Amino acid sequence: MNSSIGDEGPEYQPLSADNVFDAAWEARARKALDVSGWDSGLAIAAARDALAVVAGDLSEDEFQARHHGAYLREFGVDLRPGGEGLSTPAADAPAGPAPLDPPAAAITGEDAAAGSTAPGRRDHAAVSRRTALGLAGGGIATVLVGDLIGFGAPGQAISVDDPTPAQDQGHAPAGEHTSSHRKVRMGMVMDLEKCDGCLMCVGACKQAYSLPDGVFWIYVLSFKEPDRPDDVNLLVRTCQHCVNAPCVKVCPTGARHRRDDGLVLTDYDVCFGCRYCQVACPYGVNYFGWDAPKKGAGFIGERKDERGKSVIGAPPRGVMGKCIFDPQRQDSPKHHGSTHCQMACPMGVIHFGDLNDPESEPNRYLRQRIADSGGKLSTFHLLDDLGTKPNVIYIGHQPSRHARPTDPPTRYEDWGMVDERRTVLEGPEPWFKRVFSR
Repeated sequence: MNSSIGDEGPEYQPLSADNVFDAAWEARARKALDVSGWDSGLAIAAARDALAVVAGDLSEDEFQARHHGAYLREFGVDLRPGGEGLSTPAADAPAGPAPLDPPAAAITGEDAAAGSTAPGRRDHAAVSRRTALGLAGGGIATVLVGDLIGFGAPGQAISVDDPTPAQDQGHAPAGEHTSSHRKVRMGMVMDLEKCDGCLMCVGACKQAYSLPDGVFWIYVLSFKEPDRPDDVNLLVRTCQHCVNAPCVKVCPTGARHRRDDGLVLTDYDVCFGCRYCQVACPYGVNYFGWDAPKKGAGFIGERKDERGKSVIGAPPRGVMGKCIFDPQRQDSPKHHGSTHCQMACPMGVIHFGDLNDPESEPNRYLRQRIADSGGKLSTFHLLDDLGTKPNVIYIGHQPSRHARPTDPPTRYEDWGMVDERRTVLEGPEPWFKRVFSR
């Protein structure tokens, strides 16, 4: 293991749940949930506790038991992963809706008009037939509640020889079977030192899936440090596809889940847009589907992955969406180990592959960069102190707690990608300011 790996530098200060889930975060969370009719208090409490579990400060069993009754009362279901021991409500819990009768995903009110981004409220009396059928189709007949298993202590350093803190569940690429049954963990190495902020990766992702205006599954943030005001740094923010993903822990229907190869995905047939994943994610990468996917343009391929789950493409209206690491490509022997953003990048910033395979392209690239730097290379996991164990490794400057957003080398407007939400709840810049700019 090279001691330079994970070098944080003098400006970096470890983060905690209190830093990320602060008063500003809580105010934004309440704004998002209150206008929709969902219980914002439960979302905030569950998010805080999920991050406490990830950090090792709260047991999985206590987390599940603490919110089980409230989930049943709010949603009529508690299908968080595992926890079959809590398959029935507590004896003193008030009766809730039928297990397969969660609130509807239909949006009512002002935002019924196409293209509107005005908040709407949920019709709690209606039945989400799509969600009910999705749950039933998955063979779920009882209310289940559970947890993810933790993977070691938070903040564990990366080893180039053994690039994962702990081996993780995975599967062989489509059409392949390894004799050793090595577990797959798909992820990225992003070389920020080569990024010029051209936004080709952003444009490729939006075009591939015809994402609505204001929705960015990958986003390039520009920032400066006060001690180096002339230097413009770049951070390519995408979903980190965490091993310990808080968003998975809080999802009431199991729609947000982690695939065997490490991809964190949303089953669009099961999600009803409660936004609990959005509240719990410390990276701010989740978007609510205000608008229906554009018709007659963009992604027209198969929307189900090799497991038959609807996880590909832009989400339907009223459903949560985020970066998906292109599962349709990972299921294909021809395209496995590639993503749209990676292929579009002209600077060689993005390297995608199996982080558990020492000979995968991202690991070979990382080893070469370390050798070229004489063993001194600045690398980091984004917000790794929280214990989420992200599957994206960055090469370059890690933002300090004094970093400030600055004008980018290429404007989103220059690409015709006007981000109407950069200054509101779901925008990347508010997230950056809240987490780093203190």
